[in-house]
Amino acid sequence: MKEVFIGNKIYMFEELTSTMDLSKEMILKDIEEGTTIIANNQSKGRGSNDRKWVSYGEDALFSIILKPLSTNLNLLSIITSYSIMKVLEKIITNDIKIKWPNDVLVDGKKISGVLIENYIKTNNYSIIGVGININSSHKNNDTFIYPSTSIKDVLGKEISKFSIIKLFLNRFQKDYNDLINNKIKISEISNNLFRLGELTSFRSNYKNLKKKSMNEKYKIISLNLDGSLKVLNNKHDEINISSSEIIFD
Repeated sequence: MKEVFIGNKIYMFEELTSTMDLSKEMILKDIEEGTTIIANNQSKGRGSNDRKWVSYGEDALFSIILKPLSTNLNLLSIITSYSIMKVLEKIITNDIKIKWPNDVLVDGKKISGVLIENYIKTNNYSIIGVGININSSHKNNDTFIYPSTSIKDVLGKEISKFSIIKLFLNRFQKDYNDLINNKIKISEISNNLFRLGELTSFRSNYKNLKKKSMNEKYKIISLNLDGSLKVLNNKHDEINISSSEIIFD
């Protein structure tokens, strides 16, 4: 059984353009799998779909360098989100859900996001970028694209971001090793999906949803074994979505 140690080597910086940028430089040196890059601040942090990742305060900003098999690539974001969810469950009692494919929500508000960048032609590396809102304030902030929150907002007090990162690295090590050894429980992740069994809207400019009405909603059925999402359209046809994004409406 293969075992990968996550966070065996950790590099910490006061400020970077982004932990993803430095991780990309480090994979050119054939860096050890599981290496983790942490930054207190990022001047050019980014999220999915080329959005800027904004962090106001003491939040967890880090990247992990991995060398997964190509068969596991499509599951990396959802597995990472699941690990984040399991850590948050130890700290807060609020409703926590995974917004497929790469966000974690608390009471319907975004508390964490995951970004995956694959470099298949560069020694087959993948970089997982993670942002978790720890001590930033989101209650009176309207600069975020989606409704957002932080652990501080939920608990009403600050908490050490390094304690959260440590908890995550330990949990992710378990889940990632389960993934690469074919022991991950997709059904358990599926049961924690945001809007499971509900009608919801998706961005229509992604594959598998083209030519569909902008106003059509899809019922979320389950997470598939390959990380894609099974939904029903208004004709009750099953559709597997491999690349899309749920719209808050």
